[in-house]
Amino acid sequence: MSMLDTGVMSEVEMDAIEVQGRKLRYLIKRAEGEALPLLICNGLGQSLEILLPLIEEFCDRTILAFDMPGVGKSEWNEGMEAIPDYADLALEFMDKVGVENFDLLGISWGGALAQQITRNAPDRVNKLVLAIASAGGIGSWWGTPLALTEIMFPMRFTNKAYGNFIGPWMYGGEVVLKPEQFKEYSAHALRPSAQGYFTQVRAMCNWTSLPWLSELTQPTLILAGQFDALIPLANQVLLAHKIKNARLKTFPDGHLLMFTRRREVAKLIQSFL
Repeated sequence: MSMLDTGVMSEVEMDAIEVQGRKLRYLIKRAEGEALPLLICNGLGQSLEILLPLIEEFCDRTILAFDMPGVGKSEWNEGMEAIPDYADLALEFMDKVGVENFDLLGISWGGALAQQITRNAPDRVNKLVLAIASAGGIGSWWGTPLALTEIMFPMRFTNKAYGNFIGPWMYGGEVVLKPEQFKEYSAHALRPSAQGYFTQVRAMCNWTSLPWLSELTQPTLILAGQFDALIPLANQVLLAHKIKNARLKTFPDGHLLMFTRRREVAKLIQSFL
């Protein structure tokens, strides 16, 4: 029996599984029905806790996600160097939990991972959602100088008060006017290890999907924030232009729209899938 064989709705469960010889923490929210499972690829240095408010909005399908190596409560894996390494890890994880075909949602940094997974295993990915994502470090428009500085020197993880101050300005959008929303967003986040965080940064900086984006054929929904200070709207416009079967939806918000507008976003994603 597959780990996903179930006939009832359940709460979000967290567990750990060994992948490539290292412990990988993952979550699963099971749902009955015939809809394909949805794998969510999280943002840079973000633990599973960040995804919980969004996942609560999904009710019609099984949801899966995992902490990247060295992030959250997953063990560091020295084999991680590039985005394709993370894609191999994700596909091995899906093999371990018994899922062959799935839909895919990539958020921010996870959007790069989702693109690579789709390229590596096009026969396994049914539909693709890219949220506040780009075509990679050398194939994208970068955000504000403040946002880039904080990416390279992430003091927000070492000092919570500083993180709550700088976060709204780093991400832009609604949280600038409502900083209490950012505090709610970051309240339960876990600090990533230095190895886990900076390996993700290097992997993104050395990767781009531009040479092969037009080869992706999956129906694709691209979500963008009009006031995104970290990954500006031009990046999502580029993705929508290069991916043949893509459509773009823009929100009057910033880089945290998957949290601040999670009900609206989840409804749109579920309709698309």
